[in-house]
Amino acid sequence: MAWPILWLLLTIAHFVDPQQTTAGECCSDDQNTEVAENEVQEVELAAACPELSEQIIGGRPSSITRHPYQVSMVMNGNSFCGGFIISRDYVLTAAHCVQNTAPEAIRLRVGSTRRDSGGRIVSVSAVTVHPQYGQPQFDHDIAALRLSQPLVFGPAIQPIRLPRPRQAVPLVRLTVTGWGLTAPGGRRIPRTMMEANVPVVPHWLCRLSYGDSLTRNMFCGGHFLIGGVSSCQGDSGGPAVFRGTAFGVVSFARGCALPLSPTVFSNIASLRDWVTQTTGV
Repeated sequence: MAWPILWLLLTIAHFVDPQQTTAGECCSDDQNTEVAENEVQEVELAAACPELSEQIIGGRPSSITRHPYQVSMVMNGNSFCGGFIISRDYVLTAAHCVQNTAPEAIRLRVGSTRRDSGGRIVSVSAVTVHPQYGQPQFDHDIAALRLSQPLVFGPAIQPIRLPRPRQAVPLVRLTVTGWGLTAPGGRRIPRTMMEANVPVVPHWLCRLSYGDSLTRNMFCGGHFLIGGVSSCQGDSGGPAVFRGTAFGVVSFARGCALPLSPTVFSNIASLRDWVTQTTGV
């Protein structure tokens, strides 16, 4: 009896259109220290900013010293999207976060556990979006940001490794990081970086949910049947990491942590040649 019910659920999910995340996160505070559970501070969402993109659901407090490659992207005083350091001169993010955005409009906060204070602000000199982004929709969702000045590495600012070209994404739990909503449809956003572990979903299984929207340049992560843990509005552009290697870029999902709707990541290994041609990494 269970299999017909599962088949029906998967059939229904197949016909629900996936929704792309929007570039627009929010605001926060400082510090580069480890944070305990009771140190998480929250602010009213409406007071922080009106627009949100993907953020961590079902996660836990973290810190920049655990994830020194993580950056927060800032525009007009508000955080929007995430990104990650791959060299002294380049940060990777999602194409949908920066498409049609002038480099001078973007600032990156590096070296801070908090989203809108601490660390240092770095300007961007060039934005390069993958030339095939959106062909088809959501495909090749990756962009490279060239920094105006090289980063100075330290305990809170470090690059992360990238996979080899066409290296298989391991069927393990990947760590996603970011700032923002900690419950779907929530009204409050945490002030500190959050992290969550999401299991990689086999490509064939994820296609049962997303159909032809899921290309070979993507992979999925989350608890496929039950949901409950994923990125959600605000983490777009952030990395999915296993043992010090960034295998994915947070791209899109249908809702946040919903059953049968895992997060979709751009597959860095599939796009690795473009990354090397663009950044030299």
